[in-house]
Amino acid sequence: MSDFLSNFSPDKYDGKKQEPTPQDKPETQTQAPAQEEMPVPANDPETTGSRRGSKSNGRREAKDEEQASNKQSVSRFGQEETEFDPTYKKRKRKKIFIIAALSLLLAVVIGIVYYQMTHVTVPDFKASNLSDARTWGNEEGVTLKVEQVYDFALDTNQIIDQDVAADKKIKKGATLTVTASLGPDPEEHLTLPDFAEMETAAAKQWIEDNKAENISLIEQFDDTVKADAFIKQEANNKELDLTAYRRKDRLSVYYSKGKEVFEKNIEVTDFTGKTKAEAAEWAKKNELTYKEEAVFSDNVAVDLVVSQEPVKGSKLAKKDTFLVKVSKGEAMTVPDFSQYTIEEAQGLESKIPAQVSTIYATNVSYGSFISQSVEAGKEYGEGDNLPTVQVVYSLGQPYLKDIRLQATEGDLPKLFFDEYKSKGAYIYYDIYYVDSAEPKGTVVEMSRYGEFIPLETWITIGISRGNLQGAATTVPEETPADAAVEETDTVDSGE
Repeated sequence: MSDFLSNFSPDKYDGKKQEPTPQDKPETQTQAPAQEEMPVPANDPETTGSRRGSKSNGRREAKDEEQASNKQSVSRFGQEETEFDPTYKKRKRKKIFIIAALSLLLAVVIGIVYYQMTHVTVPDFKASNLSDARTWGNEEGVTLKVEQVYDFALDTNQIIDQDVAADKKIKKGATLTVTASLGPDPEEHLTLPDFAEMETAAAKQWIEDNKAENISLIEQFDDTVKADAFIKQEANNKELDLTAYRRKDRLSVYYSKGKEVFEKNIEVTDFTGKTKAEAAEWAKKNELTYKEEAVFSDNVAVDLVVSQEPVKGSKLAKKDTFLVKVSKGEAMTVPDFSQYTIEEAQGLESKIPAQVSTIYATNVSYGSFISQSVEAGKEYGEGDNLPTVQVVYSLGQPYLKDIRLQATEGDLPKLFFDEYKSKGAYIYYDIYYVDSAEPKGTVVEMSRYGEFIPLETWITIGISRGNLQGAATTVPEETPADAAVEETDTVDSGE
């Protein structure tokens, strides 16, 4: 089959009659001359050149024969004449052109598709928010580089410019640089108006026009300043010089909303006998001012409401005061100790502790009530911190006992403190020493004894030296005027 088709090659099918070629002759005849060639020795230059020449001649002859054979055309039947289609070459050239055109078109399409797949169209980001550009960059695989500058016209994070124009292509993975606004320059100095001469609307407009974002305009109700009027202005930095105000400085400007008026449309509920928590929650829910007062009650348990103001059914408005009186339980009352004797006060049973003491008093008779530290009738609850009531009764005027031959010099400090000073009588004494047969240090003489004395007085006390023979058996009635006094000390009774 292949031999059959080979007869229709372009070299044989050119529309002309082909003569038989040497190639169509039997193989034995065409190859016979080639077999008769003699080999030439490789080392002989002349034979080598001869061989090269014969090869060159052979190639030329073969080429001439091939050209001659191309001019001749024979059919596969040898000497039979064949007629060829004269449009074949034209159709072949057209086919080649179409194939080439299609290949070029395919390459262009592939290039376009590849370009479209690796490039994206850049939107117009000017005046858009920076977050929009970031979102687009993340979705399209474009790195976004942000440069920020202060700009009064655009708000913070709004895009001012971009290095790739809108609707232009940028390769994925490339970097798009955008310039974003930082807003107005915070270091810019602003000349503040006199807000005291402006009303609320004008002040708001000035703040907006100058983009003074750190000036807070605060409106609040005020019972004394009319609506829309200036109240005050305060800088966060107390040392700020407002004449050198910068946009970054914080300033609060207060304007009045006038007096707040509410309709009295809240009906009061009865909370008597209910918990104070319920009353407080109701007041909070209705935006009332809740106040609480603790009172004693013999018949209402602790933390339950005893009474309220206003009463059930009254009408209140928001911010009005709602007062409830809450039970502290049964009261513990401080007794009136002036109605009791010392003995009765010491044996009195009371939930409030008391400490009874006595002192000398020249103007109050013995056993009479003098004072108590907590006033009678004061009430305390169970949860209160109970004080100890100091109750004082009178011992009357102090009486100086005779301690001769009953005490020694060493007993005097304790004796005078316990008997007199601790009870409000200040008895001071002087010590002197006398010759005596009594043991050394014994009290043998007193300037005063066995009598009532003032709350503050001085006495002298004689102490035995114990230097005489024998012992005195009686207490001398008086001290000799010429008694030898060799040494005298002044001693405070508190020592």
